[in-house]
Amino acid sequence: MTATLTSLRSDAIRLTHDDVNYEPIGNDAALGALLFALDLLGRDAFDVAAMRYADRVALGPALDAARQYGLILQRHIDRPDRGTSLLPAAVKVDDAHAWVHAAAHAVPEAERDRFCWRLARRLGADPWGDGRPAIALANQQFGMFEEGFEEIEARAAAVAAEAEAGVIEVSPNADEARDAAE
Repeated sequence: MTATLTSLRSDAIRLTHDDVNYEPIGNDAALGALLFALDLLGRDAFDVAAMRYADRVALGPALDAARQYGLILQRHIDRPDRGTSLLPAAVKVDDAHAWVHAAAHAVPEAERDRFCWRLARRLGADPWGDGRPAIALANQQFGMFEEGFEEIEARAAAVAAEAEAGVIEVSPNADEARDAAE
């Protein structure tokens, strides 16, 4: 599914992906971190030709700049030596850390915890090279205590796999589906 960008005001953007509106996104760096987090850095992630002309003119350059920020973040995160930074000279680790936090603040409250845990997993162990958690919002640290979240996701994946194989009947409640499988 392609994502869409919409101009909210002269200084904010809305990104819609998988029926979730991420807004307001105030700068290209935050949009880039959001593109990285949602795995939307590819050229085919957005149908620019389908945008309104006014949005295409205004948001096309913002999208290109945001992709660059996202690629910088991806390069830094994919580095083999976690002790050294692979950011350009003009970008500090604190800047990249701020991009990730700005992206997380654009996520709707109902989706924020799940988004932050997935982003923390994508960022990997010690993404900033100084022992800080990947994300820390409202006194919650994501990326330091993942064990419970990994178990929940593994259980949900197992239930989905069993449902695909036809072993169990899918119910709206995941606990009922798991109990039926046992």
